[in-house]
Amino acid sequence: MNKNIWQKVQPHVLAIGIFLAVSVIYCMPALKSMVVNQHDVMSWKGMAQQSFEYKEKTGHFPLWTNSLFSGMPGYQVSMESKYNVTLAWLDLVFRFGLPTPVSLFFLSCVCFYILCMALRMKSWVGIFGALAYSYASYNAILVAVGHTTKFSSMGYAPAVLAGFILLTQRKYVLGFITALTFSTLLFYQNHVQIVYYTFLVILVAALAFLIKTIKDKDYSHLLKTAGLSIAAIGIGAASYAVMLMPLNEYAKETMRGGRSELTINKPKDNATKGGLDKDYAFRWSYGIDESFTIVLPAFKGGSSGPTELGDKSKAVEAMIDARLPEQVTQSYYGALSSYWGPQTLGTSGPVYFGVIVVLLFILGLFLVRDWHLGWVVGATVMGLILAWGSNASAINYFLFDHLPYYNKFRAPSIAMVIPQLTFSILAAMALQSLLYGQWTKEELWKRLKPASIAIAVLSAVLVVVFFTAEYKSPNDKEMKERIGENLTMMLSNGQQPTEPMVQQASGVANSMFSGLVTDRKDLYGDDLLRTLIFILLGGAVIYFSARKKIAPLYAAIAFCALLLIDLIPVDMRYLNSKNYVSEEELMEQYTPNRADLQIKQDTGYFRVFDRDNDFSDNPRSAYHHNSVGGYHPAKLGLYQDLMQFQLTKGNMQVFNMLNTKYFIVPNQNDRQPVAIPNTENLGAAWFVKNIKYVNNADEEMTALDSIKPLDTVYIDKREQSKVTVTPQADSTAAIRLLKNNNDIINYESNAATNQFAVFSEIYYPYGWKAFIDGKEAPIARVDYTFRGLAIPAGHHAIEFRFEPKTKETGDLISLVIGLLSIALVAGGLFWEWKQSKKAVA
Repeated sequence: MNKNIWQKVQPHVLAIGIFLAVSVIYCMPALKSMVVNQHDVMSWKGMAQQSFEYKEKTGHFPLWTNSLFSGMPGYQVSMESKYNVTLAWLDLVFRFGLPTPVSLFFLSCVCFYILCMALRMKSWVGIFGALAYSYASYNAILVAVGHTTKFSSMGYAPAVLAGFILLTQRKYVLGFITALTFSTLLFYQNHVQIVYYTFLVILVAALAFLIKTIKDKDYSHLLKTAGLSIAAIGIGAASYAVMLMPLNEYAKETMRGGRSELTINKPKDNATKGGLDKDYAFRWSYGIDESFTIVLPAFKGGSSGPTELGDKSKAVEAMIDARLPEQVTQSYYGALSSYWGPQTLGTSGPVYFGVIVVLLFILGLFLVRDWHLGWVVGATVMGLILAWGSNASAINYFLFDHLPYYNKFRAPSIAMVIPQLTFSILAAMALQSLLYGQWTKEELWKRLKPASIAIAVLSAVLVVVFFTAEYKSPNDKEMKERIGENLTMMLSNGQQPTEPMVQQASGVANSMFSGLVTDRKDLYGDDLLRTLIFILLGGAVIYFSARKKIAPLYAAIAFCALLLIDLIPVDMRYLNSKNYVSEEELMEQYTPNRADLQIKQDTGYFRVFDRDNDFSDNPRSAYHHNSVGGYHPAKLGLYQDLMQFQLTKGNMQVFNMLNTKYFIVPNQNDRQPVAIPNTENLGAAWFVKNIKYVNNADEEMTALDSIKPLDTVYIDKREQSKVTVTPQADSTAAIRLLKNNNDIINYESNAATNQFAVFSEIYYPYGWKAFIDGKEAPIARVDYTFRGLAIPAGHHAIEFRFEPKTKETGDLISLVIGLLSIALVAGGLFWEWKQSKKAVA
């Protein structure tokens, strides 16, 4: 290799080697054929199993799945492009062929390093920034729970930003192909909320660039940068049209699209037009003071569980002293929570950026002096406010109602990914300026002084909180009362409890939670000590660097070492070797049980309801059967209403209408699951005697409370035009299912008079078409969420076909844009190569 070329690439090869080494060492079990026991990934496997089985038989995924929620678009679970011509294949390159989760950390490091190079940082500074961004605690938590698409989207986000930065530097070709390549890869990770936050950051950066270029009166540069940025991102989005178009269509019919028209028990100020209800959307709002977790991970304890409590827990000691049975102790231990913050639904762990990162971020506020500082700080503030959600309701409720598409998203705490990005950027910029900036001794010390004061104030605040905090959770009172009641029942052995029993149970519960408060304070104190130590160590390296007592290279290496020593132990609280299991062990939870084997003997078409799992986030029954329930973050709005107002209340007539042939319940003797046949289920379709029209959604839902489905069907007046014949009595009329092949369903009917049929299938207005003897017939939405069809007298072949135009059109657009993207990137790289050859000559 040419010596000059090697000198240029050597720092980057070293960086890649470091990223590879750190990710491999941290995720070593993954290289031993172990996998992370990820709850959300296993939930997806349950949802997607039917689609994969379908593909094995047909060679392609179905567009409709019957496996969960009585049927929904299958492309929300598993999907593939018809042509698959795209730049997204480069994902294999950036993952370096590594197993998950090694590939996720490696990918994130590489893409942030690209951003640092675009910002013209030294290699070791880029290494520091990449490690800071990629090993913040949130990433480890994402891996532990299975939010891998979120992590991969976060991984590509810095590289998309790098493309924009290059365009602002007049590197139009390189910037364009960088933005195009990585925006394509970002979209293909299929996590729209992270895409949204990424482009919010770019928008803030664009506003700062707009102000800068207007001041410089550099309008030509402004227009070129804006045009190429929009084109790159637009082409990247269009390349994913095969998914975005059906997704946009589907969203209109979901909870996130505000599909429900019900006003029953819904306060008006909670609703948002075309989006989620606010009380649902703003769950998991990060507390304002909880934001201090970025510098002290145990500021609010940790996760909503006993993970961080350890062997010396005072709460556990209280249970041992009470001499509770081991099984009871284990049960109560699982109910303990080290977390005492405001998120009442719980959290898997804190968002921790690292003391060294926060230290350098503060330094950067005083040391960095170019146009990038403005947008980095602006995006940081924006991200924090968005993450606070309902805790900053005056701002966030306004944004939720007016910011385009923002009301489709839930869990505001996810917005902490924005400051995670910007803190790492400014920390790296500060390190670059400290080590390689052209400072006089006097000017540098002048800027370090206010930074030192800010850090001292931060440290003082953390110390004061240690002594003044109560360490109590909003959930503690309810949990303590529940444990007290449970202990009382245990002591009374089912008899009327005496006053001493009540007092004894209450005393044990009080001791447990008093011990839990002590545990939380100890956790805070331990992390406070480590935070202060890292502040001193980081401050020392800054001091000696400013005094030129350490060479910049060694100082940068020292910062990287301190960073990893700080971050990795916190990461290991949430992702360590205990999270890994073998593939076989992971799949054991889907091993067919007695009830599954019993049901599988029935080869007909029907649905199953698992009383223990179907309304939880464990779609176990969906893995084996056509399930009434399931888990999906964006359920169809009509079905969500049906679940909330009918199924959770146990309305058997609605279960019968859903063709629920088996209920899985625990056997009373051995508590093992058993399948109970439902002999009253109505099958796949039936004729009704009467049609009754209602005025609105509330009336239609209320009618289901006392519905007699074989007698009357309730239809919204807006659907009346689709009812082309009036049913007439015929005792011999019959309709039966011939075949349900997910996307194609066939029936046959025979009647001497006109009939109206209700089908147990879920109504979805996009893509489904009905044909009677080959002639299209309108599908009516009936009984709130079912399909209905007017059928004339005679013998007829009836067919339903799911052929969404958005999927077909999206496939074609993705093909064309994919070819265009490949040509543009190849042409851009060739042009850059030619320019480099000219420069050398």
